[in-house]
Amino acid sequence: MNAISTHGRNGRIARLFRSTHAEAIGPGVAPAAATPYWLLWSTGIVALVLCVGAFVLWGINGASTLFDMIVALCT
Repeated sequence: MNAISTHGRNGRIARLFRSTHAEAIGPGVAPAAATPYWLLWSTGIVALVLCVGAFVLWGINGASTLFDMIVALCT
């Protein structure tokens, strides 16, 4: 047992809630809404198209084209 868990276990808040059940503390937070499938699919398709484009540029002109494009984007 490390110092953090010992401190948390022996702390004032831990003593307050030691015998309290979860229902007595208060209602839980509603779960967050799930990410829409169209957003996941569109992100995946965009990533796939970018990867295919990178491999096509790599195959046609070599790695120097991709490197030059990255340098131009970053500067």
